[in-house]
Amino acid sequence: MKMYDKFLPKICHLQALCAGLSLLSWGVSATSYSMLDLTTHTTNWLEQQVPDQSVNKLKIQVYPLDSRLSDKNCEQSLQMSLVNVQLQRQNTVRIQCPDTGGWQLFVSAKVSQLVNAVAVTRQLAAGSYLSNDLLVQTETELLQSRGALVNDAQFIVGARTKKALNPGQIITKNDLCLVCKGDVVTIAGVSNGLSVTTQATALQDGTFGDDVKVQNLQSKRVVTAQITAVKRVEIKL
Repeated sequence: MKMYDKFLPKICHLQALCAGLSLLSWGVSATSYSMLDLTTHTTNWLEQQVPDQSVNKLKIQVYPLDSRLSDKNCEQSLQMSLVNVQLQRQNTVRIQCPDTGGWQLFVSAKVSQLVNAVAVTRQLAAGSYLSNDLLVQTETELLQSRGALVNDAQFIVGARTKKALNPGQIITKNDLCLVCKGDVVTIAGVSNGLSVTTQATALQDGTFGDDVKVQNLQSKRVVTAQITAVKRVEIKL
């Protein structure tokens, strides 16, 4: 036996290990992204960031990256994030490659989300009662709206305005009292699917979902009830 024969197993093992490492490194390939690819990737990602299912129309305008820039390579999946705290009308999206010594790019994008809304047809003073002829269904930009929108005109017929409204102004729930102090309202007592109704006087103003105090017209008992519709409240029995 030659002296180096005893080293042959170790040499073979080392060769196999090197071959395995070579195959492993061969299997890791970077993905190449053109500027057009990254622009499209940003658009698709933004579409997934819209949380509101009531959106009627979604329009995303991503300002294209400079096509003269060279392609970007990344072995790992790209990471996307908003530079702003949350989605806005004007946004900056950060694209990051998390590779060691990776890269990042910033893309500007405009997002428009149209939702159902209700507007008034003419000038209204504070304290006006709303009727069908004073209301019109429309759409508005969600990200520019202030307050909780009313999306169905029939929901607020009979409600009273809490402040003056201009022609064409979009109505929010905070602009109205569905139950106003002094109104005679229907109070429903609900228990195990059964409902019993009676009349009460509202002691506070409120809009949909608010808890207000009302006084039963018969028993004179004062209770706290939740507003469920115009001049209608509900308590759990």
